[in-house]
Amino acid sequence: MATCESNSVVLKEKDSIGQVVNVDCPMMKDFNQFGERAKDILDSCMDHLVETIAMCLEEDGLFNVIIIDSTANKFTASVFARTFKDLYDTYDVLEKGKFIILSAMADKSDEWRGNFLKSFKERVLLSDPAVYVEVALYGTADDDFKLLLVSEHGDIVNELKVVTKLVERTTGLESEVRLINGGLWLMQENFQASHPYSPDDYDQVSPLEQWKSQHPLGLQVISQMESEKLLSKFVLRASLERATAGDDSIEIREYDDLGDGCVFMATWSKGGVFVLWDGRKHVDVNLFGYDSDVSSVESFLKWFQRGTALKTALYDEHPRGFGRVVSYQHDSDRHNDPHWA
Repeated sequence: MATCESNSVVLKEKDSIGQVVNVDCPMMKDFNQFGERAKDILDSCMDHLVETIAMCLEEDGLFNVIIIDSTANKFTASVFARTFKDLYDTYDVLEKGKFIILSAMADKSDEWRGNFLKSFKERVLLSDPAVYVEVALYGTADDDFKLLLVSEHGDIVNELKVVTKLVERTTGLESEVRLINGGLWLMQENFQASHPYSPDDYDQVSPLEQWKSQHPLGLQVISQMESEKLLSKFVLRASLERATAGDDSIEIREYDDLGDGCVFMATWSKGGVFVLWDGRKHVDVNLFGYDSDVSSVESFLKWFQRGTALKTALYDEHPRGFGRVVSYQHDSDRHNDPHWA
């Protein structure tokens, strides 16, 4: 175990803890980051930490617990993280799968501790399943008190349950796990599953009922467009008339009392479209058509943009109908079951 606290004797008296090493830099006392010798002091601290950690590794083996206690300062912790990263990149320093680094945040002045642990996880422990955890403790004078930790334990959730129950039992405080960040599974090259699963391994009754209940009727497309040049309602009306040309039943209405821009609405027997202009260079097009397909929508947008400086910035399409529709009309064969059923 490595600790930054000066009273490490307390930890040495614990029967469940083996070797305890006090990792600190005496030269960092009253450190002034703006002083003339600041760089020299930091370099000296780093050399001291390298020597201390290397000696501990040789005599006592890998570290499995690091405690950043209340006497630590952010400058020494920063040097410690950099030192540990250099060593970690070259040597085995931490006990794989069992390592944990702890600290506590009593108030906002201790926010650097959380930043330090997050940085340690991201820059030192480059491979998952490393996690950053925040556990809030209630029942103290300060409700902002948090226990912070970074761990490589493969079963961190169950371990947290054990730890939080122990803390509550021994301190009388209530705990709440506020955040677990990370913990992705390790990448396994050329992984071969012991039992590959197929759709036949799952109950398909409910998905098939949902599949058969849907009745797609049309297609909705929402497109956001941007122009390098200022637009006008005359240009946009001409664009809409051009895109809907060929159908005498189309009626176009214009509403220009809603702000700087205007809204156009066009309806016809098989659909409708809303065009919203912000009065400057942005246009939203909301188009719906019965029995429409992607090609007809693309044709509409192409004709709408022709002769203007409009370019599509965002595009989204949705099948519409009833019965929890998620499939397009051309993908929905009402006479045959899907291949997975």
